[in-house]
Amino acid sequence: MKKGFVTACSALALVLGVSSVAEARDGFYLAARGGMTWNSLNNKDDDVTKAAVSDLDSVGMYSGAVGYKYKYFRAELEYVARDDAEEDVISTGQHTSTATVSSTSYMLNLYVDLMPNYWISPYFGGGIGMSELEFVNEKAVGGSSEKWDENKFSWQIGGGLSIRINKCLNIDGGYRYYTLGKIEGAEVNAHEWYGGIRFTF
Repeated sequence: MKKGFVTACSALALVLGVSSVAEARDGFYLAARGGMTWNSLNNKDDDVTKAAVSDLDSVGMYSGAVGYKYKYFRAELEYVARDDAEEDVISTGQHTSTATVSSTSYMLNLYVDLMPNYWISPYFGGGIGMSELEFVNEKAVGGSSEKWDENKFSWQIGGGLSIRINKCLNIDGGYRYYTLGKIEGAEVNAHEWYGGIRFTF
């Protein structure tokens, strides 16, 4: 009898440990995120560097978002800023230049929370928007440089895990893949790992 009671209590504690004591709050939320971005620059249109695929230095990423949560769904507007990324690129002519990419993004994101009322919930989502891209190609020979600054359509897709602290506060962490757009024939892509907090009012 006593053994059965202990077993039942253990099972109840396990259920309470993975479930929520109250439903997660719906409504407007603010989110702040930070992490690392790994950019890649692929120029297939330039005869000099068409074979070059450059993995740029990893850089910091910082973002803020305002959104609305309803049940399993979230929609938000996000501003993303990234540090400058650079890498030495060796062309087919054995000339070396330094490629520097700067980017900021303005995104409309949609997420699906699979278990929003549990302590731990996986989620996935994606977004579309615009990125301000600046590309500087500084040539070692002669010290000359070229610079382009354009606004490009961008999209992202990814997923992660959300840890629920209480009905209002969540800690999120995840990964997303970005296509930031093309600038001067070079396609800029990014792999982004991030963590952050989200507070629903």
